[in-house]
Amino acid sequence: MAGESQKPIVFSYLFQHRYNAQTEEFTPSTVTQDEIQDAIIALRADEGVSLRVGNPANFMKDFLRSWSRSALWPSEIGDAGYTARQAYGHGAVFDFVPYLPGQTEAFPYEYDLPATAPRHRIESVSLPSAARALGRGDESWLIQVAVNQRVLATHFALYSDLDVVDLFHLQNAMKGTPEIDAVFLLTFRQGGQVRKALVTLEAKRNEPILPDQVRFQAAYMSKQCRRPGRGLHDVEFIIPVAAATRGTASHTVGVFEMNPIKIADGIAVYDAKTSHTLALVVAKAVGYDFVPKVSGI
Repeated sequence: MAGESQKPIVFSYLFQHRYNAQTEEFTPSTVTQDEIQDAIIALRADEGVSLRVGNPANFMKDFLRSWSRSALWPSEIGDAGYTARQAYGHGAVFDFVPYLPGQTEAFPYEYDLPATAPRHRIESVSLPSAARALGRGDESWLIQVAVNQRVLATHFALYSDLDVVDLFHLQNAMKGTPEIDAVFLLTFRQGGQVRKALVTLEAKRNEPILPDQVRFQAAYMSKQCRRPGRGLHDVEFIIPVAAATRGTASHTVGVFEMNPIKIADGIAVYDAKTSHTLALVVAKAVGYDFVPKVSGI
């Protein structure tokens, strides 16, 4: 066995060594990088697994990138009513967490475009034909094309319920844990006033959108808005947006605009290390198709 197919053995090992079935308690529920390395070393000796001990920080994130993650999740953990989510800071990698009420799948996915979602065609003739032909099949190319062809500007102008005044692209690949693919400054009218929001863009190409990652990005950016010297003190909201393609046969980019999150709410969960509790509600879901088609998308 190799790769993702061996990770369930590690999950089971970690679960069995910290979960008391009689009391239904963990000691503790958070798994660290050191523990993952120790588990892999033990399983290499006892079970013959071939996983490498390097880069334990990405152990959970890489597992969650697989569309087979629910099928691969160990049945004994699922039968006990537990899944896992990413954790951040101080060497943490993931938490074992109980299923939500009514949950039956370890990692349900909620970001497929509904059949009733609007579809919008966006021109790509302003993108050089050589670039369209040489496009790469990766997330950085998807982000570049989405920014250059103003996909989010089109979305907020035509489909958002917000009364948008301006939208400015600020930065790509904003470093952090996790990294934010792109950040925009948006102004909109509300109650007779013009308000400001930062839009965080998370892009995925043929990989699942990770909602806890989107939540943490919103919490992190909320905190940045109130740091001295940032010049963002008048920003009142974070608006998370996810953009994703799924399947090699589909050239549609699904854009999922979430409801605005108040800066105060984002800071509160960031400080409490509970960003996973942020409400992440899709306000609008729209499919965008480039005309002519762009290679790699």
